Amino acid sequence: MYGWVILGNAATKRVNGQEIIIAAGKSGDLGTAIRAWEDKERHRMVYELGNLGRLVNDALDRLRQARDI
Repeated sequence: MYGWVILGNAATKRVNGQEIIIAAGKSGDLGTAIRAWEDKERHRMVYELGNLGRLVNDALDRLRQARDI
């Protein structure tokens, strides 16, 4: 929960130039809502980095194949 500004039952944080606002939701537990958002964001980043890694590997494979011809 590092870097969040708590404002009552909501929290805000700037991520990549975008302001993120999290509300406590039905449970009223702001900590749980923040952790859920952070988990979702972590999974999204891992997925996107995996896709980027595959693209780079494919490009390197094509480069190696072109060089070997």
